[in-house]
Formats: sequence, structure tokens, C-alpha cells
Amino acid sequence: MIILDEPTNNLDLQNVEILTNSIHQDYHGTLLVISHDEVFLEEIDIDKEMILG
Repeated sequence: MIILDEPTNNLDLQNVEILTNSIHQDYHGTLLVISHDEVFLEEIDIDKEMILG
């Protein structure tokens, strides 16, 4: 299991792309991602979402 808390906040575009590709193509386990970056979440194929208000 990988836990990511706002993983794209302090990355430049190149490193966001590297992280996205690594997760999307190479990682097949469980992810817990806290993020406001909707594009990133779509690109890594998040299929379940919990919204806390």
C-alpha cells in the first residue's frame, strides 16, 4: 500500500508526469491518495472516492 498526501504540490510538470506514469503503468497495489489535483487522480485511474467535508 502506498499513501500519498498531496503528491503533486511541490513537483514540476516533468516530475508529475514521471510519478503519474510510474503509478499508472507500473504499480498494481493499493493507493490511498489525498489530493486536490483532479487531473492527476484521473490519470492514475482512481476508481473510488471519499469526500470529507
